[in-house]
Amino acid sequence: MTDTVAENSKPFLTDVKTLRERARKNIAEGAMTWTYKGDPKHTVEILQSVLATEIVCVLRYTMHAVTATGILSDSVKAEFAKHAKEEQAHMMAVAERITQLGGEPNFDPEGLASRSASQYSTGPSLGL
Repeated sequence: MTDTVAENSKPFLTDVKTLRERARKNIAEGAMTWTYKGDPKHTVEILQSVLATEIVCVLRYTMHAVTATGILSDSVKAEFAKHAKEEQAHMMAVAERITQLGGEPNFDPEGLASRSASQYSTGPSLGL
């Protein structure tokens, strides 16, 4: 091990009291502390696309959950509804992070499809 690595290596802090004191001391800095190395504006741009993708996924899964038909559709509807709920949680987390980084989450439906990496499609029943 080199001297540099040895000097920079610190044991993992497990003292809860010290951890809490450090957290309280730095909480006023918000989401971007002095250790944040990213470019907040660029990160927000990327997250806007992620947000649009999550919104499209919520819409697509919701559409499948309400339109699935057939004798076996109840379990499929429940599965799609579950996925829609999970995607909604992702959407909220991404929107919150955009806000933390000083941006404004773009929930505007205008241009949503072009901002998303995922496609929204409609069609006939899933045929279940």
